[in-house]
Amino acid sequence: MKEFLIPKGGLAALQPTTRFALLLFLVFTLASYAVMVALGLSRSGLTPDSIALYYGGVTPDEGKTTGELLETTHFHLFAMPMQLFVVGHVFLLGRAQARWRQLVVLFCFIGAGLDLLAPWTIQWFGAEWAWTKIAARACLGPTLLLMTLLPMLELLALKQTRPPQRETL
Repeated sequence: MKEFLIPKGGLAALQPTTRFALLLFLVFTLASYAVMVALGLSRSGLTPDSIALYYGGVTPDEGKTTGELLETTHFHLFAMPMQLFVVGHVFLLGRAQARWRQLVVLFCFIGAGLDLLAPWTIQWFGAEWAWTKIAARACLGPTLLLMTLLPMLELLALKQTRPPQRETL
């Protein structure tokens, strides 16, 4: 863990074994995103109408209950910040310009917040608020991919380069 506290050198400063473990973590993270997209498409779809129908139902009695929304929100309120913290931390160790990396992480957290809020806005204010889920996906999806793919590519590039050899006497 102390390797992550070193501010200089970023991903290149990490031990090869740590870089290998991070690469595996990012591969599994990418797979989880694929499952997340498949789940979202199969449940609520991509259109405001399909999203509103999934969360709100045709009539108010058919939509998600407050208990269902609370249960989902509770789980995601713990899991999402932790996942974004870890992936964001790895992303922030990358070579890209620091301010840009920080903005990507910020927009990712904003997208996650909107994603948590969207079902509630549909339940409270009606189907016309389904755009909040679309906005969340538009903000969250690309930033998640950036925060995962860029460090993966950097780690793979580092793996291809050999570390400097020490001179032996």
